[in-house]
Amino acid sequence: MKLQTGIYNVLIVDSSLMIVDRLCGMLSELEVPGQFSKAYSYDAAMEKLSSGFFDLVLMDTQLQGKSGFELLTFIKRNFPCTKTILLTNQTGDFYREKGEEIGTDHFMDKSAEFEKAAEIIRNYSYGIQMN
Repeated sequence: MKLQTGIYNVLIVDSSLMIVDRLCGMLSELEVPGQFSKAYSYDAAMEKLSSGFFDLVLMDTQLQGKSGFELLTFIKRNFPCTKTILLTNQTGDFYREKGEEIGTDHFMDKSAEFEKAAEIIRNYSYGIQMN
């Protein structure tokens, strides 16, 4: 899904400033044509979601305030067209199955698949569907 305006809006939600900055840096190196918003907690993400539409939300399962699963549930109920990526170190079967049950589009291991997340966002921004 690509917006008519050609601007792809991405929200990156992680309690780690380093992770968020690294992802934003990787996306700018890939020349993703979009705008990237940052949130470092559940509440900050909810504030961002209330003020605009996002094509994709990338989030960790562990957030300050509430869990990424609660945020994912809110997004899937209220913004069903928004793509989601859970990028986390919590990669056991329980977490993967819970993410899939709620409806995440992608579930990735932060340690092993970090670069893949940026590539998925790039592909979405250019209109390439990946599921």
